[in-house]
Amino acid sequence: MGAVAIAPDGTWLATASWDRTARIWSAEGTPLATLIGHENGVAAVAIAPDGSWLATASWDKTARIWSAEGAPLATLTGHRDQLYAVAIAPDGSWLATASGDKTVRLWNADGTPRATLTGHGDQVYAVAIAPDGSWLATVSWDSTARLWNADGTPRATLTGHRHGVVAVAIAPDGTWLATAAPDKAVRLWNADGTPRAILSGHRNWVLAVAIAPDGTWLATASGDKTVRLWNADGTPRATLTGHRNWVGAVAIAPDGTWLATASGDKTARIWSAGSVPSSP
Repeated sequence: MGAVAIAPDGTWLATASWDRTARIWSAEGTPLATLIGHENGVAAVAIAPDGSWLATASWDKTARIWSAEGAPLATLTGHRDQLYAVAIAPDGSWLATASGDKTVRLWNADGTPRATLTGHGDQVYAVAIAPDGSWLATVSWDSTARLWNADGTPRATLTGHRHGVVAVAIAPDGTWLATAAPDKAVRLWNADGTPRAILSGHRNWVLAVAIAPDGTWLATASGDKTVRLWNADGTPRATLTGHRNWVGAVAIAPDGTWLATASGDKTARIWSAGSVPSSP
């Protein structure tokens, strides 16, 4: 599995897979729907704030919008290379996609184009939108993260990672963000782009990061087969073990009591926030 997202009410989740499908599940792990239409692996999935629709991004160079029941609503075309990430604005009126063509594209919720963000020197692997919808963050294989205003104008460039950057998350209060990279480090930054902390401990690439709804802790997923939980100041909190291959995605439930991970071992796992597995 390549990605996982949890619905705002915490009652269901969606996973994306290299088998060209996305799947919708109940919070207990019961299958609800299979989304079919992409022509290549599905790299990312995001759920709208009102839970009525979701978006997927694929290596087939398109993003797709679906109803919460799994019905296709729109196909977004324009990128010239595979898509790696998708994020939906807090008000649900627009979304952003990140691509190997070195750009990020902004779209209205009906799938019509809004803006194209250029400036990265290599593939763009992830995108996150601030809680107030006024700015967004992108990360690239060019070893930088970039901050942008919601109209697509540049805001700041964040440097420090020693390798391409592959994941980003913004805190619920919008005052800080986290980035993750194959240099095995997670970096925390203030919203103006200044450094805040460096989190070290993973023994392989860090592939994903998520911040808890109350902003007091975060979770990181790695090629070392583990997920690590950290306090917001960067101190370690717990290490979650059990996956038998790289862990490529992590999402935290809206109430912060549980989290979900997706792995190269072809499973998704649900964990309590106290680090005890609640589902195999």
